[in-house]
Amino acid sequence: MVKKKIFQLCVELTNGELSSKALKKLTKSNLSRLMIQPFAKVYDIDTDEILDELDDFRNLNEFFIRKLHPNARPIDKKEDSFVSPTDGVISEVGHISENSTFIVKNQVYNVKTLVGDKEFADKYKGGTYIIIYLSPKNYHRIHFPLNSQVKEVYSLGKYSYPVNKLGLELGDNILSYNYRQVYKLSGKINYTLIPVGAQNVNSIIPTYESIYVKKGDELGYFEFGSTVVLLFEKDNILLEENLENKVIKMGEKIATVL
Repeated sequence: MVKKKIFQLCVELTNGELSSKALKKLTKSNLSRLMIQPFAKVYDIDTDEILDELDDFRNLNEFFIRKLHPNARPIDKKEDSFVSPTDGVISEVGHISENSTFIVKNQVYNVKTLVGDKEFADKYKGGTYIIIYLSPKNYHRIHFPLNSQVKEVYSLGKYSYPVNKLGLELGDNILSYNYRQVYKLSGKINYTLIPVGAQNVNSIIPTYESIYVKKGDELGYFEFGSTVVLLFEKDNILLEENLENKVIKMGEKIATVL
């Protein structure tokens, strides 16, 4: 309990408006260009798959939201496949209870708080959730995991705790209070995709132009590390085996649509 309180206090002291603005300013400055080569080396980033040359990026932020060669992330094209919307690690997979709650790192999350709508949350009773964590090394663009129609999009939350393993363990219900965007999507199934902002840098930038999207189309991108939460209604998907803690790439199949 003491460890958790200390962690929360430290985050709150560094999670203010001024520190967020300072971090954004640094990563978008010309000076941060000097950090790109060391950043790529420290995080062992595969630079061969990047569309542009490292010298073409004007700052660290541009490198962080880099695009990849078109063939770098093959999309599973099977009609009934549901693919990962991002690179990352599938940190949690689980069941949503009949009272619309689920447990992550011994903390109970309420779907109503997560999506801000009780009636909508009730649709997920008995369903499934998946949490994908993106570390600083990952490709940070988000793609649609299924041919879909974007039914509704809205934002919730303001400040952000870290969304890594330590943050989930020691933060206070962070997925429900971090800045996030809620995408209500409809295709062969109804599902919800929730990009969750990371500490200090809450930017989630949409890039899609039509409400009718194909599997693999780009939704948008994160500015720095973050998390995606997927919510599924009861009995509408069959998950692939051994997903939890799996390193995943965008476009890989993670479930079969029923």
